[in-house]
Amino acid sequence: MLRRSSLTVPLSSDRFLAKAHLRGADTITLDLEDGVAVSAKAAARDALADAVRSAGQRGAGIGVRINWPLGMAVRDIEAAVIPGVSYIAIAKVESGDHVRLISGLVGELEAERGLPSGGIGLTAAIESARALHRACEIAASDPRLFGIGLGAEDFAADCGAVPDVDVLALPKQMIVFAARAAGITPFGHVGTVADYTDLEGLRAAVARGRRMGFVGASAIHPDQIPILNEGFSPSTDEVEQARGIIAANETANAEGRGAFAFEGKMIDRPVLMRALATLAIADAIRAAQSRNLQC
Repeated sequence: MLRRSSLTVPLSSDRFLAKAHLRGADTITLDLEDGVAVSAKAAARDALADAVRSAGQRGAGIGVRINWPLGMAVRDIEAAVIPGVSYIAIAKVESGDHVRLISGLVGELEAERGLPSGGIGLTAAIESARALHRACEIAASDPRLFGIGLGAEDFAADCGAVPDVDVLALPKQMIVFAARAAGITPFGHVGTVADYTDLEGLRAAVARGRRMGFVGASAIHPDQIPILNEGFSPSTDEVEQARGIIAANETANAEGRGAFAFEGKMIDRPVLMRALATLAIADAIRAAQSRNLQC
């Protein structure tokens, strides 16, 4: 599944939900947490099943962001473990035990409801200084967990800091390292999604985030989606270069060489792995575009 962009849509907004499937996001995260007032959360849970069907009608992966503390999380999970939901986004994760607790609840409901075991994945948002120091533990905590990110606004508030590049660069990079060490996906960029009018600032933050190792990020406004999709996609030149590297590697293998020169640079296994990853993303993008044309 492509995960360059994930549009977060509050389940209490019928207007936003009605058009969510038209925005071009790779995934859509239906929000039961910060985007929904406490007084509206019960009604939002009741609306979830219809929202999943509507948001997923053009093939986007559908997730649900749940609340914390535990009492609210349990009610959210009971509503969210249904056909059509591919992941649950855990907000304000504090430890590996937190993730494992959620995973266990999801597994019990999958079994009770006849859903595929392990079919619903998890993502985790690290939003405090204490949780950041447990990022490696959290990233490796459970097989369901496929991605982590840093909640920039909450993290900065917890640190008494301003969520600008100087503050966020190091913790964001720590998220990438923790995710890669655990074999899961880092989500984010070097900034926040809060200022949705600063699209050029977002473009620069995404470009920097991709260089750091991020592969996708969340959006709170439809105008952010094209920038995320473009910024986390390989360019035409990158795809052509990747094809050239792979072709040159085949020639080198036939001649018994493990390393070889390509366009004036020495190519070995790490560079080849990046080229293969680039083509895999390009192939996934073409497949998604083909599906959208058929809808």
